[in-house]
Amino acid sequence: MDRRYLIDFDLKKIPVTISDFLIIGGGIAGLTAALIAGDELETTILTKGKIKQSSTWFAQGGIAAAIGEDDSSEIHFEDTIEVGANLSDRDAVRVVVEEAKAAIEFLIENGAIFDRENGKLRLAREGGHSKARILHAGDGTGSVIASTLGKAASTKKRLTLYQDRFVVDLLIFEDKCIGALVFDYEKSIIEAHLATATMLATGGMGQAFGVTTNPTLATGDGFAMAIRAGADMENLEFIQFHPTSFCFDQNPRFLISETIRGEGAYLRDKSGDRFMVSVHRMADLAPRDVVCRAMVEVMKRDGVDHVFIDATHIEVSKLRSRFPSIYKYLMEYGYDLKEDRVPVSPAAHYMIGGVKTDLLGRTSVAGLYASGEVASTGVHGANRLASNSLLEGLVFSKRATLNLLDNLPARMGDEPDVIEGGHRPVESLDLEDIRKDLRRLMTSYVGIVRDNEGLLFAKDEIGHWKDKLSGCQFDNQKAWEVQNMLDVSEEIIEEALARTESIGAHYRVS
Repeated sequence: MDRRYLIDFDLKKIPVTISDFLIIGGGIAGLTAALIAGDELETTILTKGKIKQSSTWFAQGGIAAAIGEDDSSEIHFEDTIEVGANLSDRDAVRVVVEEAKAAIEFLIENGAIFDRENGKLRLAREGGHSKARILHAGDGTGSVIASTLGKAASTKKRLTLYQDRFVVDLLIFEDKCIGALVFDYEKSIIEAHLATATMLATGGMGQAFGVTTNPTLATGDGFAMAIRAGADMENLEFIQFHPTSFCFDQNPRFLISETIRGEGAYLRDKSGDRFMVSVHRMADLAPRDVVCRAMVEVMKRDGVDHVFIDATHIEVSKLRSRFPSIYKYLMEYGYDLKEDRVPVSPAAHYMIGGVKTDLLGRTSVAGLYASGEVASTGVHGANRLASNSLLEGLVFSKRATLNLLDNLPARMGDEPDVIEGGHRPVESLDLEDIRKDLRRLMTSYVGIVRDNEGLLFAKDEIGHWKDKLSGCQFDNQKAWEVQNMLDVSEEIIEEALARTESIGAHYRVS
């Protein structure tokens, strides 16, 4: 890295808050940790926006768990390994599938209500799963889980939530993470939140791509601050694209849940042919990387920017009851799921790699944990199995927090001397053009299909932008986001160049 911190500061000259446990992020990973820790530790949780702006909140898909009568954790294990192209950490996969049932019970005990049929939990299928094992709450599972965890966490007397805080950087002192440097939107000041232990739960970075399902806050901030802090990263070249985003001119794209295909919907080309039937034995429910590449090939062949999802043969009562939000949303744009084939195309969806952790969520930096999309636990390998993400965030946040409760070091005393200086203040430089150009660059050269020449070109372009910004200091969120996206994109490209073979979500033609 060519810089350690994005801004100048003197820790002894800015407001400081001290707690036992600092959690950065308010999705399923952060809220789970807060809920478990909030009775026993002085816990602080910081969110970039509101709880309702997290990726978890917008998740239509469900959470996977092998709880069906014809299912088992062993079958879930094998499905995860296969979809991950045998690159998954087998111990990590074993942990997540074997602790899945307890994770679901944890959610239900805290108030989550999942779909049921004849009194039993209703289980659906999604891409790559050989069994029906996905629990849903309509087509808004993420919002139900987030609101459930948020409500439960709000009762914890030792938990303090700060919303609308932009975390600029992790603070490192004597090779240990001691908290974070934070911008308070309301007061327009920089402050420090110090803690004995810190957890990154900041979500993904889909906004670095021109077409994404991720909310606007997903700019890779957690990845970037971890890189600058010297944390070990892994598998950043593996970026999952979701096949079925509604193809229209808006960002983020509206996601049409994979569960619709699990209920029997088909993918068709412009001639009406079901092209996935000849591509993979699981046809429309093939792993996402396979489906996306097939879609790209068909769109290129036909000279179009989309294919179609066809649910017209499914009973309208089922469509309206199972997918009320999707049905209503598409109707507002003139598409009736029962009558119309809906245009869809792939969109950047999920960061498979991230900050490397062990089975207890610990990173290579002392005092720093990571969980959720920002973490690389090893579960997903080269390609994530659908609906394993919410499960992973819940399981590993629970493991990390319970470990912390058993092994919390002594609380820090007075704040240490941490000073950063030497930046050149910049007030007039508008980074919006760089942001737009970066998103086009990543979509064109670091997307579903890659080649060596394109990756090298993208690397050079990002290097040019970073040179332009070298030594500059900005005072606003948009500028910090651009710097973060550049830092993470550069690392993604480096790892994509280093992995010369095609595997999972990393597909190279040269």
